[in-house]
Amino acid sequence: MVKNKNKKNQSKLGIITLDSAVPKNHIARYVVKFVDEYFDLLQFPEKTKKGKKGGRPAFPPKEMFKLLIYAKIEHVESAKYIADMARYHDIYKYVCDDIKPSERSIQRFRSENGKEFEALLQMTLKKAADAGFTEFNHVAIDGTIKKAYNSNNNVITKKETRILIDYYNGLPTSPETLEKLHKPAKRILEYKKLSDDDKLELLYDISTQFTLTGQNTIPVNDIEARFMKGKKGNQMVAYNIQSAVDYDTKLICAINVTQRPTDHYELPEIAEKAINNIGKVPETMSADTIYLNEISLSFFADNNINGLIPTRKQSKERIGHLNENPYHKDHFSYLFEQDAFLCPEGQILTFFNDYVEKSEDPEKPDKIKRLYNNYGACKACKARNKCISASQYHRTITEYGSEMKKGMQEKMEKEEYKDEYAKRSSVEGPFGVFKEQFNIEKEVVIGVQKTEERINLDAVAYNLIRLYNLENEKENNKEDLIDFCENESVKNELQLKVTIF
Repeated sequence: MVKNKNKKNQSKLGIITLDSAVPKNHIARYVVKFVDEYFDLLQFPEKTKKGKKGGRPAFPPKEMFKLLIYAKIEHVESAKYIADMARYHDIYKYVCDDIKPSERSIQRFRSENGKEFEALLQMTLKKAADAGFTEFNHVAIDGTIKKAYNSNNNVITKKETRILIDYYNGLPTSPETLEKLHKPAKRILEYKKLSDDDKLELLYDISTQFTLTGQNTIPVNDIEARFMKGKKGNQMVAYNIQSAVDYDTKLICAINVTQRPTDHYELPEIAEKAINNIGKVPETMSADTIYLNEISLSFFADNNINGLIPTRKQSKERIGHLNENPYHKDHFSYLFEQDAFLCPEGQILTFFNDYVEKSEDPEKPDKIKRLYNNYGACKACKARNKCISASQYHRTITEYGSEMKKGMQEKMEKEEYKDEYAKRSSVEGPFGVFKEQFNIEKEVVIGVQKTEERINLDAVAYNLIRLYNLENEKENNKEDLIDFCENESVKNELQLKVTIF
C-alpha cells in the first residue's frame, strides 16, 4: 500500500458560509430564527444616519437585536467585547449577519432602543403560547433588591445641595464653607466636564429627590436609586425589582423596577404588566405574605383572579418557624365561623372593638384594627403569668385587615389552595439565575427606566434559553441534580447538605 503524504501548503477549493462553523442545534440558530419570526410584530421603524451627504444607512435593527440577545445569553455585557466578537468570532458573525458595529454604535443602539426589550419579552411569551408550552394559568409574583451603580458613601446631604445651588446661582458663599463639603459634593464642584448650568440642573434634580423621598441623603451617581435593606439586613443603594413568573414553563412574564424599598404595594403594577405581556388574565396569581393588604386583594377581586397570599402565621407554619413560646400569638387559632380566637388553654377570645388607623402616606390605605379578648377567662387562668406581663390584666389579640383579608386567611387554610400556593416557589429561580449567571449587580446602568430596560433584555435572553431547552427537552430532572451535587461534593471535598424535592 502506498501511503499518501500530506501536503500542508496545497490549496483547496471550498465554499464557506456564515453558518459553516455553527453546530446544527446551537442556540445561536434559535436566536436568529426567533428574531426573524417575530421581529415584524415589533413594527420597528427603519432609521438612517443623516449627514451632509445623506449619511450611510444605520445598522439593521434586526441584526443588532440578535447580536445583543445572543451576547446576553453568553453573559456578555461589555459593548467593546460584543463589537470585537462581531468582527472576529464565527458564531457572533453568523448571528448578526456579519455586520461590524463599533463599541459606540452598540452602546447607542442599546440605549436608544431599550423600550423594545419589553416588546421582545412579549414575543417570547407569544412563542411559548404558540408552541403550546403553557396557557399561563398560574403566575407567581415576587421581588428582590438589585444594587445600584452607586456606592453607599457617594451621597450628598440636603444642606450640601443647598450650599452648591446658592454657589452656582451667584450667591455669596465663603471658601471655608466650600472646603467643609464632603468628597461627593466636592467632586461635583471640581468636575470640569460639566458646565455650571449642567451642575445647577443636576443639583435641582437632587433637591427634587429630597422632596419626593424624604431621605436625608441622595446618591450622587444615580439620584433615582434609594437606600434599601438587603437580605442580610445591610443598607445599600439599590432598586426594587419585581417579577412575574409562569409556573408551567418558568418563563418571566414581566419585570417592574421601582424605587420603593418594600414589596407591600407593588402587586397591582407588576400584575398589570404580566397580564398585558401574556395577553390574558391568569386564573391564579400567588404572592408572598408581604403583599397581603387591601390594595392587592382589591386587585384580585376587580380582575376576577384566584389570588393566593398566606398570612404571616400561615407562612411561618408552612416552613416550621412558629414562635417557640407556646403562648405567643402564633399558637392562638382563629375560629372563622365565630370570628374569635382560641387560646392555648382552650379559652375563646371574642371580638370586642375595631377602629381605623389613619395612614400618614396618602397613597396607602388606612388600616382596620380589630381587637379580641376575654377578661374573665384571663383573670381565672392558671397560665396567666406565662401569657401576659405583670402589668397586664388580660390578653388582647390585635388583627389588622378587612373582611377580604379574613376571607383570604380562611381560603389559605384549605388543602387545595395550599397545594396550589406551593407552586409559587417557581418565582425564585429566575432571580438566582439573574444574580449568579447574568451578573445584574455589575450592569452599569443608571436610573429606573434604564435599569428596567436592561433587566428586560436579561429576561429576553433567559426566556429564550428556557424555550430552547423546552423545545429540545433539555430540562434537568431530579436524578441529574443529585448526580451533579454528589460529583461536586466529591470533587471539591465538600460535605453534601442538599434536599431536592
